Amino acid sequence: MTGSLSFRARAALLAVLALLTLGLALAPGRLGSPVRRLANYRADSAEPIYNWPLDAKAIRRAGAILPDSRHATYYIHTRPEPQLGHDLIGAGLLFFLPALPVPEPREAKWVLSYEAPTLLPRGLRALRTYRLSRHIYLVRVAAS
Repeated sequence: MTGSLSFRARAALLAVLALLTLGLALAPGRLGSPVRRLANYRADSAEPIYNWPLDAKAIRRAGAILPDSRHATYYIHTRPEPQLGHDLIGAGLLFFLPALPVPEPREAKWVLSYEAPTLLPRGLRALRTYRLSRHIYLVRVAAS
């Protein structure tokens, strides 16, 4: 005996796990909620599922304001919350195309300032500011 499961035992285990997952997904109330959310079984809205409660309307407004050009560049300025930053990057890639994200503020023509401690990163100057929501702004910045 080598200690590994036979093919029949592995197939049976896989079937039991699949039935258990399906049972949890169909379970009412809080028991099935995590599985349904993960599988997007019943989405809360038409918006993507973010891990951070982003203001989707503000993100979409920013996407509508940004120029429809590959020459448009943007920087995301926010507070130091890793999950918030991660979700904002994902939202930008979904809704700001064809504008390109840049890693350094001085490379950007636009800044999404999302609940940041300051409107802009140090060294940038605003040309025009669009208020998208409370503490959320899209800012056209002067070339560095």
